Amino acid sequence: HSKKLHCSIRTKNLLITYHSVPLEDGTSQKHFESLLNALKDLKDAYLIFTLPNSDSDGRVIKRMIEDFVKINSTASISFSSMGSLNYLSTLQFVDGVVGNSSSGLAEVPTFKIGTVNIGDRQAGRMKAESVIDCNPDQITIKNAIKKLYSKKFQNKLKTVSNPYGNGKATEKIMKILKKTKIPDELKKEFYDL
Repeated sequence: HSKKLHCSIRTKNLLITYHSVPLEDGTSQKHFESLLNALKDLKDAYLIFTLPNSDSDGRVIKRMIEDFVKINSTASISFSSMGSLNYLSTLQFVDGVVGNSSSGLAEVPTFKIGTVNIGDRQAGRMKAESVIDCNPDQITIKNAIKKLYSKKFQNKLKTVSNPYGNGKATEKIMKILKKTKIPDELKKEFYDL
């Protein structure tokens, strides 16, 4: 898999997925800068960035990622589009996802890895115990990543369940449909309004 993505997996690996937050003029850039500053201090981790979409704030974040990767080319890489299959496959090889993407809440807990969820882009959504919420400032992000790697948190991940299900909804529906008796003739009923 690492050959397919052309990156080298290390002992510590993080997937960074960050999107600009609409209606927050310029703060997405400031918050993302805090994240990059927190990541700079991680000397022993390999950072895999997914690039955001191309709205105005997204373009700024994309440029910031490209500059970061250029300076830290031996410890980081970026992908404009991994595609769903590569993204989900990559989750098997990383210790956690850092950013503000809904995937950190929806898919990541299924892989028994942690999510550092930055800011309030995902506020109000159900969250597994594998999600660490933090404010968008350097120190808080740094502490959240430290918590992600703590022995206590890593042990907790083994028993985490995903509140969005385990991806087997189709099988459950099919099982119920096979057991359900469907009438041979369906009588249409009309209602006079």
